[in-house]
Amino acid sequence: MKGDGRRVGRGGGGLALAAAAGGVVALALAAPANAKSAYALPYAAPDVWAAAGRYLRVDRGFTIREKDEKAGYVLFDFIEAGRTFHAALELVALTDDDGRSSTEAVLNMPDLPQRYELVLLDQLGAKVRQERGAPPPAKPRPAPAAPPKDKDAAKPRPEPDGGLPRAPTILVP
Repeated sequence: MKGDGRRVGRGGGGLALAAAAGGVVALALAAPANAKSAYALPYAAPDVWAAAGRYLRVDRGFTIREKDEKAGYVLFDFIEAGRTFHAALELVALTDDDGRSSTEAVLNMPDLPQRYELVLLDQLGAKVRQERGAPPPAKPRPAPAAPPKDKDAAKPRPEPDGGLPRAPTILVP
């Protein structure tokens, strides 16, 4: 209680706090996901770049807003239910575990659910496979090197107690 008889921090504020927390939760659930989706393709980046351009512009009819092959990105518009959504496709050149040139395609459509990204990436992968055929074979892996021989392995190991004789064990009857 304060000196004038009013309570501090109690009363109807609990309901207001609960309502505010509920509003924050509702906004968080209604907000679109800003995740990016990625798809690894076992093809060189120039091959994926050419197929991606044809897929986005010719096959899907998307408007390309900006593209830069050297930087590896395409900005395009995705139209769904009469609305236009901005999207970005990034192509990152990599080398996979088998030593082949590969490309990671990263698609970001921040105002749409992730399933849209996944469908487009899957269709892009099918387009690349259709145009380029089977991925190039993996380079043969070198045989693992033999472990180095231990120079000290032939030497006898010293006794744990330094080679001193053990004290006799006395049996107590």
